[in-house]
Amino acid sequence: MKKIICLLLSMSLITLLSACGLARIPEAHLTEEEKPSMESTPKPTESAPTRGGELRVPLTDVDTFNPLLTQSRDLINFLGLIFESPITYDEQSKPAPSLVTDWEVSPDGRLWIFDVRKGVKWHNGQQFTGEDILFTLQVLHTGALDSFYQQNLYDNTNIVEYGLRGGDPYTIFIRLGEPTYCILNLMTFPVLPMSVYQSIDFILENKEDLSFLPVGTGPYRVDPGYPYEGDMIRLVQNDSWWDGTPYIHFIEGKVYASNDESRNAFLNGDIDLVDTTVVYANTRLNRNDAGHYKYLTSSFEFLALNSNNPLLQDHSIRKAMAFGIDRKDIISKIYLNNAETVDAPIPSNSWLYDSSYRIYDYDPKRAGRILEEAGWKDHDGDGILEREIDETTVDLAFTILVNSENDLRKDAADLIKKQLDQIGFRITIEDLPWDVLQEQKIKTGEFDAVLTGYTLDPMNDLRPVFHSDWAVEQGNNFFGYSHPELDGLLFKAAGAYTEEERREAYQGIQKHFTDELPVISLYFRTASLLVDNRVRGIRSVGELDIFRNIKDWFLVR
Repeated sequence: MKKIICLLLSMSLITLLSACGLARIPEAHLTEEEKPSMESTPKPTESAPTRGGELRVPLTDVDTFNPLLTQSRDLINFLGLIFESPITYDEQSKPAPSLVTDWEVSPDGRLWIFDVRKGVKWHNGQQFTGEDILFTLQVLHTGALDSFYQQNLYDNTNIVEYGLRGGDPYTIFIRLGEPTYCILNLMTFPVLPMSVYQSIDFILENKEDLSFLPVGTGPYRVDPGYPYEGDMIRLVQNDSWWDGTPYIHFIEGKVYASNDESRNAFLNGDIDLVDTTVVYANTRLNRNDAGHYKYLTSSFEFLALNSNNPLLQDHSIRKAMAFGIDRKDIISKIYLNNAETVDAPIPSNSWLYDSSYRIYDYDPKRAGRILEEAGWKDHDGDGILEREIDETTVDLAFTILVNSENDLRKDAADLIKKQLDQIGFRITIEDLPWDVLQEQKIKTGEFDAVLTGYTLDPMNDLRPVFHSDWAVEQGNNFFGYSHPELDGLLFKAAGAYTEEERREAYQGIQKHFTDELPVISLYFRTASLLVDNRVRGIRSVGELDIFRNIKDWFLVR
């Protein structure tokens, strides 16, 4: 199958267990314990910004200081203080300028021209140019690094050509075989200085050399007076940064052996913040002198229904399930309000999200009417609805599978069972080890429904999950959904290269999800940034981008 430019950056089944090795976005290693009740954490009153001070942050899984190679969630955030990308994402996950100031596209959508920011210097004082962007692009395009960022680039046959336009070091071009807006997603990789990192071989040779300290263009640079000795790396504000000088003078990255250790360090006041995905983050880990910033992640949870199952092909059953599952109750009791309901796999913080397609609130009476109108009734009084199909009495019953390693999903499945049983379903829950679930059930198609999830990409290219071309063995569309309307909308969205066309396509996608219910959408997970109250000015926090507005952060004494 032809490789397409906007393959999902991190498309894989989420297990929330590192042992499964499937989620590409680095996950905090979780140990789910008894879950306390939700408490709110007030944020401090803002005061006038002051300059100076030192911010202490945790680092776990320190594997390399090369931003293209690290697999550590903490390091991706931390190295974002040092390195910058050609294009970044704003608060609505919309592409925004960074090391490129502007871009334009040809009328046929195949030629993209990028204006490189002038006057930018690397931390070693050398001049930054478009050649550094092209060097990094080429390194990723080869696929030799096994990088978090190369999945949009490696072996991508839609990229025909790229280089300097007319030899101008501040104008680069990328020529495509087919038009797509997703080229902007491609340009969100951290840029390496060509003069420092030299070649692919050099990068690989120095991958694990932690004495090889990073050189970027960002708001902070490595403090040369504090060589890395395994326990701490110190950054100092970059006075030559193109976007001004940050208020906070130093940022100290303190190394911890595990996420549990870093959370305890925050609890004890040894560090000033911790980024975590544990559901009890804003309760058990709360401090009286700390604030809590919740943000949406790309972890989309849903109930996948086998499209080859005659019972679950019935649209009335799918619709009754959508109204019969109380997602807010699940989020409150299981996730302690660390998730957000959704009716399509588009998060509410995306510029493509349309709130008019958020319609399936819990309504068991409406669910009951839908089933009754479709001919489902409890004739024998056993509490289970049934119906005559092909002269055979069929119970409204099926099994939901869930991976046994995931306590949150198991608890959610139990609640779903109770909720659907109350409106006449008979649901059986079966939890299986992940490898058994995948090999013996998902790959063989021997299942009714699976409670699972995906890590989605910020550009919302949903083809690898919901297009019929992926409804094959080992494909991401393992539940076999196929609909020509959705296929067309997905390709229209991928090929749209103007904002208006893209928004229109995604409105159509969200309408299709609420009309046809390819899956029962449940929620997007949220994560938490816990911060000492002396840290002020935090305005916007994003996944793998917790320091998004670090320029405005400051410390009060």
